[in-house]
Amino acid sequence: MKLKARQAKQAHRNLALLILIFLAVHFATHFMSLAGVEAHARTLAAGRLLYQFPLFEIALVIALAAQVGLGFKLLGSIRKRKAKGLWHWVQFISAAYLAYFIVMHTAAALITRLYVGLDTNFYWAAGTLGLNPIRYGFTPYYILAVTAVFSHVIAAFHFRGPRKWQAPALAVGPLVGTAFVLGYGGAFHTVEMPQEYLDFYSVFPGVAG
Repeated sequence: MKLKARQAKQAHRNLALLILIFLAVHFATHFMSLAGVEAHARTLAAGRLLYQFPLFEIALVIALAAQVGLGFKLLGSIRKRKAKGLWHWVQFISAAYLAYFIVMHTAAALITRLYVGLDTNFYWAAGTLGLNPIRYGFTPYYILAVTAVFSHVIAAFHFRGPRKWQAPALAVGPLVGTAFVLGYGGAFHTVEMPQEYLDFYSVFPGVAG
């Protein structure tokens, strides 16, 4: 059983390397939302050369699914720890939220792009963060997701070797998440939503099409 747990942990780390490559590109695109729609579109187009390349995209989806499965197995091991301090809860809660977010967000993106036929571009994200009343639900949803990513990575570093910088670094996630929300929400530039995206989000109660 211990060997299986170690194998799951090693596989989890190996898959994380592939996922972190995607996240580095993905987060770079999110940061460009602060500069406006055109800057975001250019960065998105460049990033998609990598992660929408068919073989990479298939590998990424499989990696995300496997990571969630391995994460659930490892959550059981984490839950059984006798010492449950700050870093236990940081690792446990961030892992649980990431599993939830990965399933929901990946499914939403694939369904929107492949089934609905709508591009998951700036406006797809901006609709959730700029339209009332759904922005009030999606704002914490995204900030918590970005916070969970940074917190989970920092917790991994902590369990490999505690350092003084790790606890203060937990503030990075909420700050980055808030920046993304402000960028897509139109805090720094005017966002004119195309009608097709207004129609798409009009299925939510209270959103005008």
